[in-house]
Amino acid sequence: MSASTEKDTQDKAVSRLKTLYEVVKALNASVDLKDAYSRILGVLSQQMGMKRGGFLVMNAESNEWEMNGALGLSPEEMRRRKEYFGSGVIQRILEKGQMAAVVDGGESVWLYDGRTKSAPKRPSASFLCAPVKIRGAITGILGVDRFYAHPVAVTEDLNLLNEVCALIGDAMLMRKDMAIENRALLEENWSFRKELETLGRSVPKARRRISLTEILEERIARMVAEMKVDPRSNGRLYEDVLDVVERTLLISALEKTKHVQLKTARFLGINRNTLRRKMKELGITAKEK
Repeated sequence: MSASTEKDTQDKAVSRLKTLYEVVKALNASVDLKDAYSRILGVLSQQMGMKRGGFLVMNAESNEWEMNGALGLSPEEMRRRKEYFGSGVIQRILEKGQMAAVVDGGESVWLYDGRTKSAPKRPSASFLCAPVKIRGAITGILGVDRFYAHPVAVTEDLNLLNEVCALIGDAMLMRKDMAIENRALLEENWSFRKELETLGRSVPKARRRISLTEILEERIARMVAEMKVDPRSNGRLYEDVLDVVERTLLISALEKTKHVQLKTARFLGINRNTLRRKMKELGITAKEK
């Protein structure tokens, strides 16, 4: 291997690592992944020289493909929506679950399983596409015009594209699991509220009065102990728990005082302006007295 070839190999390896690092940063910068997709395309442009690219995501509610990020695409290409990579490209990728090179001006699709050695010439490829998968199901497709500036085989571009898609898939799965945990947390909080109400009714009959601190400590400690901890997660557990507890407390106090806000504020030990501000922040509607 000549010195220049070895240097080119090292430069490509460094570019690849920098790209993957910046992609991970973009994915971790926001809980909402829609904010990350455009950043990722920007990273691919800056680090790898991509000129045109787009990211399609399957909308689970409408069962339609939606553009969640694009860079350098013409208005005509954007109007094609799911066909902007080329006619029938998405269908071929869905059928085979493999990466693809769109060649011959979008008329042909060459599929790549990660092992095939023969590949189309790079100048003939208009788009390189790779699927984003969650537990084997394709939920997105990332397409770019190219990566490496040197005349390398399209398989090198596709291999890097596949690594980027794997990172996106991991981030999607993590957000999906977070959403499931949050729903479970809200259900747990509802159960928590009911238990508080039950305990509140039973306290006068008990020999020893149970303090609010004891109730909260026991219940929250049990809830946290049952949750999974993901070191990559940028969750909102702290804010969610505070919001739910505060909202539940205000609603319960308002019901207890028959929505007389002056009585409610005195009962809670806050002034009426603070109560009104908190009700507005938490979306609690004042009822007619």
